[in-house]
Formats: sequence, C-alpha cells, structure tokens
Amino acid sequence: MSLTDDDNPFDFGADVKLEEITGVLVNGRTAIIRTSDRGNFKRCRRRWHWSSHLRQNLTSKESASPLWYGSGFHFAMEDFHGLREYSHPVEAFEAYVKATYAQVKGSNRLLPSDWPELVQLGRGMLSYYADTWLVARDPLKTYIHEGRPQVEVNALIPLPIKHPDYDQILYGATLDRVVIDDDGWLWIVDYKTAKRIQTQFFQTDPQISAYCWLASQLYGKPIRGFIYQQHRKDVPIDPRVVGSGKVSISTAKGQLTTHRHYRRCLINLYGDVLNAPQENVDFLNWLNEQETSTQDKFVRRDFVYRNEHQIEAEGAKIMMEVPDMLNKDLPLYPNPTRECGHMCNFNSACISLDDGSDWEDELRMGFRMKDADFDSWRKYLPKNNPKKESIKW
Repeated sequence: MSLTDDDNPFDFGADVKLEEITGVLVNGRTAIIRTSDRGNFKRCRRRWHWSSHLRQNLTSKESASPLWYGSGFHFAMEDFHGLREYSHPVEAFEAYVKATYAQVKGSNRLLPSDWPELVQLGRGMLSYYADTWLVARDPLKTYIHEGRPQVEVNALIPLPIKHPDYDQILYGATLDRVVIDDDGWLWIVDYKTAKRIQTQFFQTDPQISAYCWLASQLYGKPIRGFIYQQHRKDVPIDPRVVGSGKVSISTAKGQLTTHRHYRRCLINLYGDVLNAPQENVDFLNWLNEQETSTQDKFVRRDFVYRNEHQIEAEGAKIMMEVPDMLNKDLPLYPNPTRECGHMCNFNSACISLDDGSDWEDELRMGFRMKDADFDSWRKYLPKNNPKKESIKW
C-alpha cells in the first residue's frame, strides 16, 4: 500500500511551521503513538500491554542500565552538537548523573546497580569521540530551524485517524539530531550505544523509515536518509606489551586499540615507526586499513538512504497499525522467545501469569508507573555555572 500526492493525508503544506505541528494540545483524550511502542506491540502484546503508556504504563523501579546510560550519552551528544551549555560532553554527562541521582534520592526508585562503572565508561567514550575520533572526521552540520539547533527534537504530528475514545491521535518521536549536507539535504542522525556494532538490519529497521517520514512532515523539506551512528561500549587502550626480557608490542587483532594508539606506542618504544619490527609495521598498516572517514572499531557512521516511496510506505504502515493498537478489545497474547530471559523485565511476571502464581504481586513489587513528564530528570540538572562544575564521587 502506498500514498499518492493526491491522497496523502500527511501533506500539511509548505507553509506549516514546526511549532504549529508540535504545539498541539496534549490532554487526557490524546493518544500518542511512538515507534518504540509500535515495536513492542508487534513483538509481544502482553509486554506491550504492561509497558505502554496507552495501557498500564509500567516500568521497572530500578533503572535498566542500558536505558539509563543511553539517556545520559544522548544528553551529552545533544549539548555537544547543540547549544554547548557545557564546555565538554563529559561535563554534560556528569550533569545528567547528578540530576538522576538527585531525582531518585528519597524515592522508591533506584539507579542501576552498576552506575559507578557506567560513569567511568561514559567519560571514556565521550572523551574519545570528542577529542580523538572527530579530530580527523566531519563533525556534520547541525540543522538550524528558526534559530534553534535541531537536537533532541521532541516532535508530535497529528494523524488523520478518528477514534471514539480520543479527540486526537498523534505520532511522536524524538530525533537525536538533524543535520544538513552541502547540497541542502536533511539527514536524521541517531545515536546508539551497544556492546558490538551491527549493520545487517538497515533495510528493515522501521525506525529509520518512520523517522524520515515524520521529519519530512515537520520541516517540509525532502529527507535524504538516516545517519546511524553507533558507539561501541568500550574505550580504546594502548596495545599489549608482551615478551620477557626483550619486550615487543602485540599484533593480536582482537585488541581494543586504534591506529593512533598503536603508532604512538611504536614511537615510544622504538623512537620511530621505521625502527619497529616489520610485523608491527604490517599490523599498523592493517589497522589503518580498518579505519575510514566514517568508522573505526569504536565509532561507526552508516548513511542509510530512503527514497520517497519507502518513506510514504512507512506512513501507510503506521495508518494500518494504529487502529489495532487503540482497539481496547484486542487479544493480549504473549510472544515468548529465547530472548525473553535477558531482554524483557516482565519475564518473571509473565511466567507467573502462565503457571498460576501471583504475577500481580510481582508487578506491584518490581514496577511503578512511568513519569508523566518527558525526561523528568532535566529539572534536577545543576544550575550553578555548569561550564565550571565537575562531578566527584
């Protein structure tokens, strides 16, 4: 199913401004559909029922490590490529940590148990990105719309769907960053932090098409595609020094090092790269071949194109899915997989529901209602000269 120019219900017209689209009154009779919610709905209806803001709106009392860390990393990138309220992304990340710490203090919430280790990881990853990776690479140009850098854009657009229980139905998404290239094309940048970098899913990832579709409505400009920027949850280190007596530098390819780190170590040990053993020079050249203007072992950008037909097709899919999501009589059966044990916080309650145990008590003990405010931790951000404040734990 596709939409033509004549019957495209998402064509708001070139004269519509961003504020007019996103400034829609949101109240109790408003349904907001998000890409992440669509994914949960299609993955498992029971999990979606417990977690969706359209249903029970539950979340774990203890912040999930990946979500807590990812929010802080995104905030640091938002500031670094946006208003620069902080002098370095590490300082922005530290401000986020302080804010979330203040938010949970005295409440029934908990930071992830490994948050001190995540703070150190964040410092290392953000320092590497800002001080090393970007030095020889294109920082990209943040798009300025009506005087505002387009970072962490919380967007809502109305959907032309009628429902008896709602006055309005909106599609919402948060765009990490919008950039503009030298030819005037807009690109949506999305940051991901993960244990390993993956590239096999670009053509089937619904987030890419949905965000391109939403952005095309927001800005009234053609969207060229999606820049998928992945950050591996590791920090580069110097190569291993091996051997007894006469030391040498390891050439193992699994090392968490870079061409820059390896070259510096060769110079420190041998005075000059040309004085190093040939196997080390060969390995240094191999490292250089692995690194390009858009990637190394720790940060990778992929430019994923979407044509107009693909973007419109995603809009049509949204129109077909939303009525099911808003159907209050929809059967809520689960979709168990081998990943449930480590990918779903509701796994234990789900098993209890099926075996007749007290699943409701598990939900009461381990979960709470999500905050009504989006990014409610922001109200706790330090306000006393953040550019000079540094966190100490």
